[in-house]
Amino acid sequence: MSRKSFGRRRFLKGMGGAVLGLPALDAFQPRARAAATPPKIYSALMMQQNGSIQGHGNDPQLYWPTNLGPISAADMAGVDAGQTTSELKDYASKLIFLRKQDFKFSSNHDGGPVACATGAPVSGPSPRQLPNAPSADFFIASKMTPGLEPLTLYAGKKGTYRDDAFSFSTGGMLRVGDNNPWNVYQRLSGLEGMAQADPALLQKIATRRLSVNDLVRADLNDLLARKELSQADRNRLDQHLTSVREMEINMTTTLGPMIDTAAMQAVDGMQTTDANMIAVVQMQLDLIAFAFATDRARTATLQVGGCNDHTMYTINGKQQPPYHFISHRIMTDGGSGAPIADAINLHHEIDKIHARYFKHLLDRLSAINLPTGGTLLDSSVNLWVNSIADGPPHSGKDVPHTLAGSAGGFLKTGLHVSSPGFANRVLNTIITACGVRKADGSPIDNFGDPSAAQGLISEIVA
Repeated sequence: MSRKSFGRRRFLKGMGGAVLGLPALDAFQPRARAAATPPKIYSALMMQQNGSIQGHGNDPQLYWPTNLGPISAADMAGVDAGQTTSELKDYASKLIFLRKQDFKFSSNHDGGPVACATGAPVSGPSPRQLPNAPSADFFIASKMTPGLEPLTLYAGKKGTYRDDAFSFSTGGMLRVGDNNPWNVYQRLSGLEGMAQADPALLQKIATRRLSVNDLVRADLNDLLARKELSQADRNRLDQHLTSVREMEINMTTTLGPMIDTAAMQAVDGMQTTDANMIAVVQMQLDLIAFAFATDRARTATLQVGGCNDHTMYTINGKQQPPYHFISHRIMTDGGSGAPIADAINLHHEIDKIHARYFKHLLDRLSAINLPTGGTLLDSSVNLWVNSIADGPPHSGKDVPHTLAGSAGGFLKTGLHVSSPGFANRVLNTIITACGVRKADGSPIDNFGDPSAAQGLISEIVA
């Protein structure tokens, strides 16, 4: 057996400078420390734009289940089958539907996205207002994994009315999300330098003739030969390597071979087209699951579309007007214009597309079994939120929030709850569920602006 020392090393390095991160292995942790380490809880936040069809104003209620209380998969597939949230029926027991969550600091498409993740007061000119505090993802990472920042992703075009507005560091400094899944994957897999250093090697990976796993095979064999590796450690490694390989397959089958600078530039353009929006969102969600499974991030955000998302979705075989126009019911971003036929139902169909985005994330997380038992979904809390409540008038009152995952049993799931108050409490609950506490050990109950909301949402805390 090789005497190569891995120690507490987190990375293996192979040909072309490729670096493969390793999951935390018990064999390389002091026994006392390993026993005392609390379970890891992960969190992903996904933001939709332009509101939802949930019964406000003249809109019908096409979003929520009919009844409050326990969520039934049978009802979601039956009496509520047409509702947006019924797209998630496969995960009924893992869900929490939260209603009556208001934004205290919101100014339509500008302040709403900021409120989703910070709950903090904003300042500065519209449409570039900034919060005075960090977002929940950054706050969690700074407390739970110092030095390991959140994964910040975006899907869709940039250069719009307002682009990134969902992740902020200390003092409310904007964090810009990457909208190119291939670039994100190269960073996560340690392949950033390979495109220039060894394009032929990268081509083999891109066309699935070689895996990143193959590049570090010698070191992996040395590691697997170590007798002190437990079966749990071997399971972690197997899951880790499987995640790497599956991600390579998903990336290349969705967008085709990406083998050199010219091809990557062509893909960059493809990734902001309306025709590829659904595929790109799904890939970004795949990357979140991949980053969690391989311990490259503990928390992540995905902003879907600019702050007045103009994606032109194809519905019933026809490309529809820009999503924001549909949310206004007229062919304009403003208050007057030609009416859009059947706009309410088109908006409802786009709500369902976003529900299926969230389901895609849950599918990925639930497919990853943890060596300690349960799935990555069970050991996470994930939020699907809108930046505003509805179409006209685009208010910040009663903004829909959906949670998935119990955070290792911290949350009671399978519930449809109406709990009036400011949405800061949702963020307090997520942050506390992830293991963050005040200095005295008590829950985080004043995230964002303490004057807006205090406490957690007690109805969903186990």
